[in-house]
Amino acid sequence: MAIYETATKLANEIKSSKEYTQFKKYMQEVKKDPESEKLLTEYKMTQVKVQNFTVNDQNLAKFESLKKKVFNNKKLSRYLNSEQQFTSMMAHINQILSQAVENDYK
Repeated sequence: MAIYETATKLANEIKSSKEYTQFKKYMQEVKKDPESEKLLTEYKMTQVKVQNFTVNDQNLAKFESLKKKVFNNKKLSRYLNSEQQFTSMMAHINQILSQAVENDYK
């Protein structure tokens, strides 16, 4: 049972981390601004298409235009930066956990 208590403690530490609190704060700011939220949704949908190579030159130009708009929008820029920092922290935590048992799979 101790492992679940430790996991709960880790979850609470994550929720009170600077990375998560900033991410949550900036996410709420974006959600309060329908125009920014719409731009973010369009940007992320187009980004997925670019990552999946399902775009043509016209759509790629549209993505670049959206990207400029997004990063010129202070709310979205802060949100995306905080999202990246939070995601990076979570990836590092997952790496630590994976490495703890990795040798058992070799």
